[in-house]
Amino acid sequence: MIKKAQVLVLFMLFSALPVNASEINALSSVKIETLGELAPAISRRFVGRVDAVSNVNLSFQVAGHLINLPIQQGRLLPKGSLLAELDSTDYKLALEQAKVRLKQAQRDVDRKHLLLKSNSVPRAVVDEAEDQLHLAKIAVEAAQRNLSYTRLDVPFDALITRRLASRYVNLAAGTPVVRVQDVSELRAHIGVPEDLIRLVNNPDLIQAKLLLPNNESTFIALEYREHATEPDPVVQTYQVTFGFERPQALNLLPGMTVTVVVTADPRLHPVEQLDVALSALNTANDGSYYLWVFDPELGQVTKRKAKIGNINGDRVTLLSGAIAGEQVITSGGSHLREGMKVKPFNHF
Repeated sequence: MIKKAQVLVLFMLFSALPVNASEINALSSVKIETLGELAPAISRRFVGRVDAVSNVNLSFQVAGHLINLPIQQGRLLPKGSLLAELDSTDYKLALEQAKVRLKQAQRDVDRKHLLLKSNSVPRAVVDEAEDQLHLAKIAVEAAQRNLSYTRLDVPFDALITRRLASRYVNLAAGTPVVRVQDVSELRAHIGVPEDLIRLVNNPDLIQAKLLLPNNESTFIALEYREHATEPDPVVQTYQVTFGFERPQALNLLPGMTVTVVVTADPRLHPVEQLDVALSALNTANDGSYYLWVFDPELGQVTKRKAKIGNINGDRVTLLSGAIAGEQVITSGGSHLREGMKVKPFNHF
């Protein structure tokens, strides 16, 4: 058996053998990132709501008996299509009556002009007759307009949402008859936090897309339309609205929820602003942050204190600690030591 003294001697002999320092300090591989090389683009996913351009309750501007309501809920009608129609008999009679009175007023003016030439009537009588003629013309125009109001047409490409009245009922002017939605295009509304709402000041540098349900490989490109400047009182987000053409092959209806991906162009960020992978940050005992900066010439790492700004997903704004062009370690930082030699490996 080997005695304890012999074991101690053997340990001391092996400890005295020369060992290659690089074998002690070398880490098998680390992942590095060159600062400023990756564009600091912001890409976020939001749960959005599809909506129509507008929702309108349509009604007649005159009272009458509803005799025609040839619509079906859920149908898409082109602009100018008939929605509803009132019995126009009374309005046609009113128009004929107004036309007769116009003819009477015209004959009266002509007769009094002849009398004026022979000085049989004063000028004031002629002026009064001309006023009556003008009022008769206005009455004809009003009667024609009221007759046109007995027909309710679609003012835009509309989706019939709901019938609000039934045939053969007497309607007062302004009574809602049908609710329609303007679907000349659809809108997607999302709630954006305050750290991103500033980006909409440059809408041309924002790209947004709507992911189709159950198939995220295909999407619909969105165009910026408007944004609210007051936050929601409950969730404190700002509503941003995008527009898109209504897809024919997909039954996408107002009120449905969708996924919207918004990507901000890197040009929206200040030139001097750098960001780095969140995994590159290490926390010291005092709660401060530090980075491991890689020197490609020496093949070793150096510890640097770092200050950070806003966190965007898996990226963080770097305020100090490294400059553009320097390489930082983005994985394995807890196993590094000052001056340790490492082998970069960028194919994780």
